[in-house]
Amino acid sequence: MLTNRFLDVLKNRNREKPDGEISQAASKIENQKRLSTPEFLKVYETIWQEGPLIKYQNFGAMEREQQLINQSPKIL
Repeated sequence: MLTNRFLDVLKNRNREKPDGEISQAASKIENQKRLSTPEFLKVYETIWQEGPLIKYQNFGAMEREQQLINQSPKIL
């Protein structure tokens, strides 16, 4: 199921901008064959989407730090 969705995404993107490498990679994936490094990187570049930006890597740690500072302000 995931493979089918993945192939559909590749084929749809290939229709928008035809590219021989993408169609070759899609056929290799369908036949369960290994991709070469350039093919893999091209597929990765095609399907990668930027995620949401986050301000803090560990937001819970920042909250705990604030609580500690509020409990005993002399820590700083």
